[in-house]
Amino acid sequence: MSEQIVVVEDDRELRSLLVDVLVDAGYGALAFATADDALRALVQGAESADLVVTDLILPGMRGQELLREVRRRRPELNVIVITAFGSIDSAIELVKAGAYDYITKPFSTDELLLVIERALHESRLRREIAQIAGSVAAPPGLVGASQPMRELFRSLHRVAASGLPVLITGESGTGKELIAQELHRISRGKAFVPVNCAAIPENLLESELFGHERGAFTGADREHVGLFESADGGTLFLDEIGELPLGLQPKLLRALESGEFRRVGAARPRTARARIIAATNRDLEDEVRQGRFREDLYWRLNVLHLAVPPLRERPADIPLLAEHLLRAAALGRPTAPTRIAPQAMALLTAYPWPGNARELRNVVERAAALAVAEEIRPDDLPDRILESGHTAVIVSEAAKRQVPLREVERSYIQDVLRQTGGNKSRAAEILGLDRKTLYRKLEGYAREDER
Repeated sequence: MSEQIVVVEDDRELRSLLVDVLVDAGYGALAFATADDALRALVQGAESADLVVTDLILPGMRGQELLREVRRRRPELNVIVITAFGSIDSAIELVKAGAYDYITKPFSTDELLLVIERALHESRLRREIAQIAGSVAAPPGLVGASQPMRELFRSLHRVAASGLPVLITGESGTGKELIAQELHRISRGKAFVPVNCAAIPENLLESELFGHERGAFTGADREHVGLFESADGGTLFLDEIGELPLGLQPKLLRALESGEFRRVGAARPRTARARIIAATNRDLEDEVRQGRFREDLYWRLNVLHLAVPPLRERPADIPLLAEHLLRAAALGRPTAPTRIAPQAMALLTAYPWPGNARELRNVVERAAALAVAEEIRPDDLPDRILESGHTAVIVSEAAKRQVPLREVERSYIQDVLRQTGGNKSRAAEILGLDRKTLYRKLEGYAREDER
């Protein structure tokens, strides 16, 4: 059965042309003159739709409003927007709103079909990896089931397919490089070339980034291919971009805008084209205000933005991530622990993790090495985790007194509720429970108190 594409276009001739092009290419086409009619069909009848192609300017509901409604009601559908106002600004706004891609009038048939095929291919991949019940599967190497991470995973395919520069922000240890590697994997470029702008001495950074000719400076006894050139056709990942020296920033800006760069000591420029992904744990807008980062370079890098949430803002992911790290730490070690005791997991979940996933990895690997039992217990954890906050004290003392697990669980749940001000939805997320389970447990505690 051919894939079905919903076309929304108020111009009768263009609508008819789009339908003819799609049918000739082997697709099914459902055409509508208004966004209201299309949305009604998508919600009520067109369940077999695989893609939406909509004009941006429509009578009544505009294309961008339709885009938002499709993302809300049929999130599995990709949306391509046709616009007569092609610019980098409109592309950013449409992708931020959830569009897979946009195409500018006038466009060729080949251009339209290429974008459609990419969108449908991405949808097929997403369906293959998506988990049941509409959840979003974590890409390889990434662990998370919380709402912030599901939203981040949803954004990855749209951002990867755009080909535009991406700025990834987040605290140290949140996994920004893993996100960059996943963007590269999805986009299927050639090489992934990482460069840590903070790890290379300033006097060597230009040579490492752009290369040098033989004899360019003392010790340059042979020509050197720079990282920018090595990434041609692939992805150049500029980690810790906020550390890039101010004097080198104009040269990077020119390379990003034109693809031209000059090796140190070279008379003529060279060209290379690479997908640019930058990452930072700094507030680059503040760096711009302080005069430490060029504004034009900032806007060139920050075309698309992905923010990686810190671990303390997604506590529901901590058990998943801790278990994943324990399995990795136990590989090849037959005597290593295979699980984390509930009391220890409660402590890990309550800790704020200033070092994020990197710190959690350190703690799990240390505990796996020190544990003498088949499971990681509270005594295997560092003192800072045992002593962190009122909840940790409750669970740690309960573990030391060897009280029943149900009592530990009850004390922990009640303390989390106090910390959330009685917000049961927030508490359920922190605890990794659905709300019905939490309500059932609270009702059970209430019945126990009545006896």
